[in-house]
Amino acid sequence: MDGGALHVHRATLGELQTAASSILAPLAVTAPATDTFRADIDAALVGRAAVARIRGGGHEVARTAKAITSTDPELLKLTLHRTPEPATADQGGHQSRAHVGDFVVFDMTRPYRLAVADGCDVMAVGIPRTELGRHADTVARQAARRLPADTGAQAVLSAFLLGLGRHLDELTGPAQAHVGDALVSLLLAAFTEHAPARMDTATELTDRIRVYALANIADPSLSVESVAVAHGISARQLHRLFQRDGESFAAWLRRQRLERIRRDLLDPALDGRTTAAVAARWGIHDPRHLARALKAHYGLTARDLRRGQAGLNDDPELSG
Repeated sequence: MDGGALHVHRATLGELQTAASSILAPLAVTAPATDTFRADIDAALVGRAAVARIRGGGHEVARTAKAITSTDPELLKLTLHRTPEPATADQGGHQSRAHVGDFVVFDMTRPYRLAVADGCDVMAVGIPRTELGRHADTVARQAARRLPADTGAQAVLSAFLLGLGRHLDELTGPAQAHVGDALVSLLLAAFTEHAPARMDTATELTDRIRVYALANIADPSLSVESVAVAHGISARQLHRLFQRDGESFAAWLRRQRLERIRRDLLDPALDGRTTAAVAARWGIHDPRHLARALKAHYGLTARDLRRGQAGLNDDPELSG
């Protein structure tokens, strides 16, 4: 969504899909009653966040692996559910049922599904990961898990969002930016409220290392040793930090690179770019290494990916 506000009354299923994709990123929307489906959509940019309220018939929203490209914004999506009937959320092997007043967060760089019941009333917020700083991974790790909004910072965020939904058209200029900042702060408060008052030093350092590595992911010389030196620690310390999450730094970096290469190979807009050029963009310059890694990680070759043989269930996080 480029700017301003968006209001669509009695939108068809196709219009909802178009609107939702423009507000956030490409999404697939289906409904059991396609012909009779209708929804009201109100949306606007608030600071750097996209905020939308959707009311209407029951439907399912899916972010498929095939729809994800490297040019999509890296967003976290927050939903607040106001429908009496529970919604079903699924991402990365985690499933939950969100009841009225519950929050659910999704990482839009990975596939997910959200099914909402008939008579839905959902507030949705898309926030760039960069807005959350080192807390982005902390929030993303809670993907598809319901968070009740009846006490503490969650209740404050819920009331804030509901009020925001009623006054989207009234925010302009500096006020819009300030409200956007408040929204991000409240989201962080809500999703870190039960964390220790003082962030664990090792967790904070690991988050900084992840940010540094992603900022330099195109550098083929990025390694355990170079990253350790850049952060004033030993390679052994770096190994210990990442093993706390059950994955080595090298494995994490390889996965980040492969996910971005896969997204590029699936992107029709990049069909004219060679596989070698796509891989080099993300720091892999050895074609043989890339071929082995893609086959091991996805069970597919680069040619398979470019032929579109990678649906939602090919994502190891959903098929495992």
